Amino acid sequence: MSFSKIIAGIFGVVFIVILYVIIYYALKIMYKDVKNGGKKRRPPVTKGNYGLEIINSGNGKDLKDESIIPIRSDLTIGRKDDNSIVLADQHVSGNHAKIIVRNDSLFIEDLNSTNGTYLNGNKISGKMKLNNKDEIKIGTSVFKILR
Repeated sequence: MSFSKIIAGIFGVVFIVILYVIIYYALKIMYKDVKNGGKKRRPPVTKGNYGLEIINSGNGKDLKDESIIPIRSDLTIGRKDDNSIVLADQHVSGNHAKIIVRNDSLFIEDLNSTNGTYLNGNKISGKMKLNNKDEIKIGTSVFKILR
């Protein structure tokens, strides 16, 4: 056996090993994709468990009194369809208010609405921190913060 045949055999074995390693990792990636249904995993929610209880739905047709909307991320409230909570009320601006989740706290911000946003009966301007059982009034709708 000549030296060139030995080298060719070694390179052939190395090539086959590299090929099998590539196939193994490709199959591993495909298995993970099939297992998750092609969906990316969302990071676990580490924020507090907050909810927005509907005390009075006002003129909102889609909202039911005493139902609870979970707050997992920032929510926008207004009359436009692109808001998280849409209120069909003539006293509500298109983009009325925003509930902001930061770390383990909630804040509400009035988005320069015409008729204002009320927190516990007081009209707010800018951002205000929300606490458990705070009542928010937007138009004719009333909400309560739950923790």
